[in-house]
Amino acid sequence: MQEITQLHAIFDRTRGYINSFMGVIQPIIDAATDEHTRLYYHHILEEEEQRMGRLEELIPYLEKVSTGKSMDQLSDRDLSQMLSDVNLERFGLHNFREHLELSLYEFKDDETRQLLDGMREKTHTDYLKVKEIMANMSQRFSDAAHPDLTDHDEGHDIHQVDHLKASASAPHGVASVIKHSAPVVSGKKGLTVGSLKGM
Repeated sequence: MQEITQLHAIFDRTRGYINSFMGVIQPIIDAATDEHTRLYYHHILEEEEQRMGRLEELIPYLEKVSTGKSMDQLSDRDLSQMLSDVNLERFGLHNFREHLELSLYEFKDDETRQLLDGMREKTHTDYLKVKEIMANMSQRFSDAAHPDLTDHDEGHDIHQVDHLKASASAPHGVASVIKHSAPVVSGKKGLTVGSLKGM
C-alpha cells in the first residue's frame, strides 16, 4: 500500500505542476505574433490538458485503493488496468519534463525560469521513482509479462546538462529548439489480464 500512496502523492503533485505550467504558457499562446509559435505551444498545452484529464480519474482511484482495498483484493482486471494507467502516466512524466525543458528556452526572467527549473527537477525525480515502483509491482504481480519500462532518457543524462545555463545562452524563440518526442511503440507485451491469472 505504501507504493500506491507514493504514486498518489506523485501524481497529485504533478497535477498541480501542470496547472501552474499551463498558466505560464497560455499567455505565450495568446500573445503569439506568428502562427508557428502559437501552434507549437498550443500543441504542448493540449497534450498537458489531455494528461490532466487522465490524472483527474487516476488520482481519486489511487486514493481509494490506498485507503480501502488492499492490492490483493483487486480483481485481475482492475489490477491490470491500474498498472497500465500508471505506466502511461510514467511516460507522461517524461514528456512533461521535456515540455518544461523546452519552455526554459522561451522565458528569460529569473523568477519564471527558477519556477520551471524547479518543477523540471522534481518531475525528473518523480519519473524515476514511478519507474522503480512499476518495476517492483510488475515483478510481484506478473510472472510472464512486464510493462515496457524502457528508459526514455537513454543516452541523455539530465544531470549532465545545466538547462538553465544552456537555455539562457541559446537563441531566443521556439524555432531553434523544436524537439518533441512521440511515444515509442515497442513490440514487448505488457501486463494483461491473462498474464495476471497466476497470482
